[in-house]
Amino acid sequence: MSPLKLALVGCGKIGQKHLQALVHLDEAALVATVDPNLEQAQAAAVAFDAAAFSDFKTALDQVEIDAAIVATPSGLHPELTQLALEHGLHVLVEKPLALSYREGRELVELAAQAGRVLAVTHFNRLLPSVARLLAACQEGRLGRPLAAEVTVAWNRPQSYYEEASWRGTRAMDGGILFNQAIHAMDVLVQAVGPAAEAQAWSDTFNHAIETEDALVGTVRFQSGALATVLATTSVARANLEERIVVIGEAGSAAVGPTASQLLYWRVEGEDEEVVRAAVASAPSRTGWQSHWEALQDFVGAIRRGEPASLSGESALPALALVEALTRSAREGRRVSLEEVQAW
Repeated sequence: MSPLKLALVGCGKIGQKHLQALVHLDEAALVATVDPNLEQAQAAAVAFDAAAFSDFKTALDQVEIDAAIVATPSGLHPELTQLALEHGLHVLVEKPLALSYREGRELVELAAQAGRVLAVTHFNRLLPSVARLLAACQEGRLGRPLAAEVTVAWNRPQSYYEEASWRGTRAMDGGILFNQAIHAMDVLVQAVGPAAEAQAWSDTFNHAIETEDALVGTVRFQSGALATVLATTSVARANLEERIVVIGEAGSAAVGPTASQLLYWRVEGEDEEVVRAAVASAPSRTGWQSHWEALQDFVGAIRRGEPASLSGESALPALALVEALTRSAREGRRVSLEEVQAW
């Protein structure tokens, strides 16, 4: 079977991760790179002998492409994903799928109508620590979910926002939950289920940016479970933690202080120290390995003619919750998920 012909749209910092992953992906061949900075696209293309373009439409007209990776600023994801789907391409989109639930749902519906695979790089689900947590939740080994907690407490200096002009803007970045905390929010809803309503407060403390750099919120899920959310990029000096806690009637577990670790594991019939040691002893991961796993999932789904495990549809519950929390903080009111889904 011949390799899948891929185009990389966006050759910046995240695009580089995909380039590193593609070197190790025999099932696909990079045939085109696209970036408004043509020199950047050309530099990305060299090692793959790919064609370089400053415009995606031109690439679609001139090169035979089976699938696209969209690794641009978040606000451009819907437009570029729609263009790719309308040209019959399968699409892997960097997180988040879109900056609103409505746009994300429209892309999922368009992909279904076109019979194309649409996937999102929510690859934290594939980490051994997170996969173990999600399996325990989905198999009912923690019992009925009662409460949960997400904490993303990171350091991002002002220079981080200044090195890419789209960061910290509402139109292209979307805010702290869309950009920094989206992986943790995705794990939360995969573990606990869809949310029912949310309320949040936010502020911009330490950065000269349009969006917030700190948000705290509360969530009530359809199951009745409750959760708290804390996200900030204002931690001094260095990242503090990324933690996801799930408390059920029969057991509790937590990922942290990074997404690759287990903080605790209280599951009946399982030895906590043995489980934590098993996760801790997993081989160290390279910076591009998670992108490789997302690409493997994406390409495999195309080959099998079935949805990817990191499908666009599976990304919608987190997108809806993030929008509800963000809108609640900005509008000063409680926001229901039914309201978000009706917009």
